[in-house]
Amino acid sequence: MDTQEAYAELGLDPNASDAQVKANWRRLVAAWHPDRNSAADAGSRMQSINKAYQHIRQLRDGGGEEDPDDASDSGAEATAAPEPAPTESDSARKTHFRTVRLSLEDAILGCTRTLRGHFTHVCNACVGKGQRVLAKACTTCKGSGAVHKAALFGWLWNQESCADCGGDGRQRAACDVCEGSGERTVAYRRRVRFPAGLREGHVLSVPTSHHGELELGLELQVEIEPHPVFTLDEEGVLRCEMPVNGYAWMAARWVEVPTPDGLQQMRLNREALVYRLAGQGFPTALRGPRGDYMVKVVPVFPDQDDPAQEALLDSLIAASTRSAAADRTQPLGQWQRRMKRWNHSTKEAAGD
Repeated sequence: MDTQEAYAELGLDPNASDAQVKANWRRLVAAWHPDRNSAADAGSRMQSINKAYQHIRQLRDGGGEEDPDDASDSGAEATAAPEPAPTESDSARKTHFRTVRLSLEDAILGCTRTLRGHFTHVCNACVGKGQRVLAKACTTCKGSGAVHKAALFGWLWNQESCADCGGDGRQRAACDVCEGSGERTVAYRRRVRFPAGLREGHVLSVPTSHHGELELGLELQVEIEPHPVFTLDEEGVLRCEMPVNGYAWMAARWVEVPTPDGLQQMRLNREALVYRLAGQGFPTALRGPRGDYMVKVVPVFPDQDDPAQEALLDSLIAASTRSAAADRTQPLGQWQRRMKRWNHSTKEAAGD
């Protein structure tokens, strides 16, 4: 996304103030957030809005190279509502936009991360010029702001603006604050608590912290990492599909099922393939109660060309048949007796 596209995405022109940029971004986030907007393209539109805002903020505030996220035990909680926008005159307050990747378990249960990184911004002391003006005349042009340069084989002389003072005749020196670079880089380390129920595209704000003369706030865009076991559908329902032993399913045995809280015992039912675990799924809202977790089992039976297994199945069938024949209440036993009487009467009729 280029700069022109970024401003167009937010409905702004490049002359918009920082306050206008942030106000439009807030309004669009409120209108297109998937938790509030049921449109099919709400998620993709949210990503475009956030990318545009990130591009503009980095363009105006400067970029920063970040270190990987580390786990931690505690921290100040980030808020879903962004902090108040800095005024145009408050040049010492900056906002750094970055992405944080969370596992699906972290999004379900909440977590705390230690965020480390570097933020580069324009030096306030020299306004990005890398120089400071001294109360002395420029030594190159002697304060005139112009220098003579020979032309036409040294027969003529032209006047040019002095490159050392920029033509104003005042002496320059490298900025002591930024050492002449025009930029300053600060390292930050923030411990942030992420609430349960975060979804892909959520943007959280972390209050500002002081780094010398700079107040630095963080705006964090959440990405959810793909999970090897769980999936989260568009309605926010947590799902899992797992194979189970077909004979265990037929016999209604207990199996271990993965949940966000760890493995859990679940009893199979030969009449069901989908099971609902109440209150063990994804939160129904940010910081809200957890929804249901849907587990789909796929019974898997072994190949029937194994002689040992076929012998075991034959033994099982014979044992269950004998048990049914001995029990007059079982449908199979009743059917066997009915067939026996019918067969006997058929033979007698044939003999007559």
